Amino acid sequence: MKRIAMHLTLPALPLLLLVGCVDTLPDLSGTTSIKVEVVSPVDRGSFATRLDDAARDVVVNLTALDANGEPDPSFDGELGVYVQFLGTLSPYLTGTPLTTVQLTAGKATNKMITLPPVFGPTTLWFDDSKAADPTLATGASEPLWYRDPFIEDIQKPRLETALDALSKSTLELKQIAVHASKYGANGRLVVNSVFAQGYTVSDMQCGPGGAPPCTSEPYSSVMVFSFSAPRATSDEDEGSSELLREGQVISRFNGGVSEFNGLTEIGFPRTFLSTLDDVDPAREPKPAKFDVGWFAALSDPNGIINFERYEAAPIEIDNAVVCALDDAYTTFKQWKIDPSGTESAGGADCSKSKNVISLITSGVAADLDPSTLVGKKIPKIVGIVRPVNIGTFNVWIVYPRGMADLQLP
Repeated sequence: MKRIAMHLTLPALPLLLLVGCVDTLPDLSGTTSIKVEVVSPVDRGSFATRLDDAARDVVVNLTALDANGEPDPSFDGELGVYVQFLGTLSPYLTGTPLTTVQLTAGKATNKMITLPPVFGPTTLWFDDSKAADPTLATGASEPLWYRDPFIEDIQKPRLETALDALSKSTLELKQIAVHASKYGANGRLVVNSVFAQGYTVSDMQCGPGGAPPCTSEPYSSVMVFSFSAPRATSDEDEGSSELLREGQVISRFNGGVSEFNGLTEIGFPRTFLSTLDDVDPAREPKPAKFDVGWFAALSDPNGIINFERYEAAPIEIDNAVVCALDDAYTTFKQWKIDPSGTESAGGADCSKSKNVISLITSGVAADLDPSTLVGKKIPKIVGIVRPVNIGTFNVWIVYPRGMADLQLP
């Protein structure tokens, strides 16, 4: 067989001369970055081995560097200190930094920085953006690995008497992943209610191997807002999912923390089912008994802070009187009760009282007509607490999960 060689002869291409203007920028000078060396802790932890919660005193050495990566002794000034964890910088660069560090002749040695409560891989961030004539040089440390957050870390305010204790999560705008119960091997993350657009979950301390009965503490529950009927993915098969059920155990969930008028929510979530346990209502939290003292001021440790302590958890209200229906029922299907049990002739007039609680039963008790209950005492009401807190405007809404949560007269 003969091999045939083919040769292509291309015509000569004209030479194009390109003529243009060239603008030469000056070389970079001065400080362009900050080298960050973590001196202590020597062991910064890892994905598999996390630092202790108390190990939040971090010692660093800082060095100003020029465009060639060499030490720049010409830098004298303060650097703001920030911390990056769970997806965002704390505080934001527009806010006041955690603290400041002074560099002299381009150096700062053995500077101790105490971190706020942090979770997951955590990075220290330094820059001089607050200076009168900033260089915009920045520096970041290697990550330090702390534990992932529990539900309590999302819900509990740093100070219960703070003005925003009822309306702000300490992890607001963070991206969280709750991987476990704070109670370890015997703890369980238990779904305590399922609604049309989300569910609530509680961190429960159970018996050996997760056996009921189980108990919970304040700040142990959170609302997961799923936008539609909540579903969970199997740990064994991430391609499958199923509708969540009350009393079901989940292994983990993640999403973004936000505040919706004082209600802490986990948005854009993903939920994973546990393979350890089936549905068991005996693991659900027992309702906290409501007391009229809960309406006392935020300065009272037994007062209004209780609504925050049991947000997204069940509470029990006994012998409350049903108020006359008003515009809130017409507009939002919210009917009100006077938990003090005060009765008045012809029905309960709660229009001048702030110490009332709203109920929403539409969708879970469709046959219930609140107008037939006005002025009557209801022996027992159980439901999930959700607040509407805007400034000094506080409304508490209880969501019964079904007719079994209501003991009617």
